[in-house]
Amino acid sequence: MNRSKSKTFFTQVSQYTFAMCSYREKKSEPQELMQLEGYTVDYTAPHPGLQGGQMFFNAVKEGDTVIFASDDEQDRILWVQAMYRATGQSYKPVPASQAQKMYSKGSNIHAEPSQNADRAQKHGMDEFISANPCRFDHAALFRVLQRQTLDHRLNDSYSCLGWFSPGQVFVLDEYCARYGVRGCHRHLCYLNELMEHSENGAVIDPTLLHYSFAFCASHVHGNRPDGIGTVTVEEKERFEDIKERLSSLLENQISHFRYCFPFGRPEGALKATLSLLERVLMKDIATPIPAEEVKKVVRKCLEKAALINYTRLTDYAKIEG
Repeated sequence: MNRSKSKTFFTQVSQYTFAMCSYREKKSEPQELMQLEGYTVDYTAPHPGLQGGQMFFNAVKEGDTVIFASDDEQDRILWVQAMYRATGQSYKPVPASQAQKMYSKGSNIHAEPSQNADRAQKHGMDEFISANPCRFDHAALFRVLQRQTLDHRLNDSYSCLGWFSPGQVFVLDEYCARYGVRGCHRHLCYLNELMEHSENGAVIDPTLLHYSFAFCASHVHGNRPDGIGTVTVEEKERFEDIKERLSSLLENQISHFRYCFPFGRPEGALKATLSLLERVLMKDIATPIPAEEVKKVVRKCLEKAALINYTRLTDYAKIEG
């Protein structure tokens, strides 16, 4: 970090491996690489003999010490926090200014700028970063995360039809892996959010609904698509509610096919909707529904569609029937 004409980057090598990499200008390969596993990071006092920064911190491993420097206190705090999370050490580093503040409670001395930065950091993400993850309901938090991610995604300038971007999928996958969010819970929440947006007029890809519904159906009926052999009572009840709601949504879309799928757009969506309806009407994943029952439901939807079309035409033409 102190070397001239080089920059140091904090890099995630794999899911649990992090490293500090030093790069020369215009070079794609690191000049130096230091894996953080086994190191302990902490703040240090100023080193007058060193150049390249004003604020210092170090990483220690089995007697070996590596000293780093940054331009200001806030930058140093961010570096130390990132390295602290990467090393997994039990001891949490505390800046000298913050430690002094803790020992001098009740003092009327005005806070220094660095202390104000510490306070701002504390009221930001630091509280959440240092919190014990075991004390949170991660299933409920994931539902909020996925809902807000989908809301943001559907606000894009182009039509995503409900599909997440690769980066969003990575974040959701990582959250589920780290905090043990069940796959069935994830897809039930996803189905619920997709149907809400669809009911409010958003265009959602029926293939996406089909995928999540098939995953939950297989899970509830014991096929274990994600290798988990248990299903909760709450998941079963939520699945049945979502199944009934999805069936009503699909029948309504088929009844309004002229408006939900104008000129056959999105391409293949109407065919995919009929395929999903057939899947939803099945009693379980192994027993196919008789073709006559599917025809009966579709016929009912088409009769309703004809009535809706006629009613709208007469209203438009102002002809009393």
